Amino acid sequence: MQLPAIVVYPDGTRVLFHSPASFTAPLLVAVQRPAENDDPDAPPEMVEVEEAQTITHPPEAWTLWTPADWAAMCPDLIVRPVVDPGAPVVAGKRAVRQQVEAWDIGNDVATVTYALVDLTPAEIAAQAANLKAQVAAAVQRHLDAAVSERNYASAAAAVSYVGDPNPRWDAEGRAVLAWRSAVWTACFAALDAVLAGKRPPLTPKEMVAELPPLVWPE
Repeated sequence: MQLPAIVVYPDGTRVLFHSPASFTAPLLVAVQRPAENDDPDAPPEMVEVEEAQTITHPPEAWTLWTPADWAAMCPDLIVRPVVDPGAPVVAGKRAVRQQVEAWDIGNDVATVTYALVDLTPAEIAAQAANLKAQVAAAVQRHLDAAVSERNYASAAAAVSYVGDPNPRWDAEGRAVLAWRSAVWTACFAALDAVLAGKRPPLTPKEMVAELPPLVWPE
């Protein structure tokens, strides 16, 4: 059984296991009991009845049992590996991981669920600042990496060649200058749209993928 896993008992109790550990399970066991008899002088008669008992299973069950073993040894338990899809990202909301009792128990897996709550004004401001900082850093790395193919140390270094007596360096500097302006214009327009709730949140990688390409002069 893949871990982490969740065990759901017949009474609805849920127990989460992150590593192999012993666990209890109800099991119907056949036992011999005296039969009811209205005649006190009659010899006792034993009958077989099923009795619910609590069995403790060893930690090794998690690694050694097959699905058939689970079905045979714990027929009244629901045992599912846990899948966490990750916290959803929604503008203006904070995802809160819910308690085990609220997770979805499917036919094959148990899925972690999240509740979305409104951000406070302070959280909104912090989220916006964090997003801007992450995106700006990613875009700057993209700018510098793109010009490195022409041996410029950074976009700023390339732009510094605008007006250089060397015609090629001057042309390349002007191309980077125009491209850098277009990149930051697109970047901040996208960020403003996200923060205004006009488009879904984006990751730094997604932002870089939307940027216009650098076209070097012939």
